[in-house]
Amino acid sequence: MPIPNKRRRESVAENFLSAVRRCEPFVQLNTKLARARSQDEPVLYAQVLPGLDVLLCPVRGAQLPYPEIGELRRACLDSIEHALEQPIAGLDNGGYWYEASGMGFLIFASVARKKILAEFGAAGSAGQLAPTTPDAP
Repeated sequence: MPIPNKRRRESVAENFLSAVRRCEPFVQLNTKLARARSQDEPVLYAQVLPGLDVLLCPVRGAQLPYPEIGELRRACLDSIEHALEQPIAGLDNGGYWYEASGMGFLIFASVARKKILAEFGAAGSAGQLAPTTPDAP
């Protein structure tokens, strides 16, 4: 019975680690934040995490220019982290609202998407935002 090549196993592990290092969670977040900031309309980030959605909303009365995308990204991720520390029932029943730097972040359970989007002016039975702000896959 041949002995497996130890060198080959190390290279597989190195390939896996390099793939994990390249993986960026919340990869669409910067794009969604930029769209919400430029269109001055809510933008849905569906399934930001499995079962969790985020509605990115410019806050009325916020003074332009908004901060850099990196700062908004940090604020959004902090909001998501804080929402996940709250009771799960709140995510199902309207979500949690956070504001930072002229942007609002509504973090809610994906099962409540239709109800939430109806409150924010969604169109259609699928509960999608109006055609001016479609959710890109």
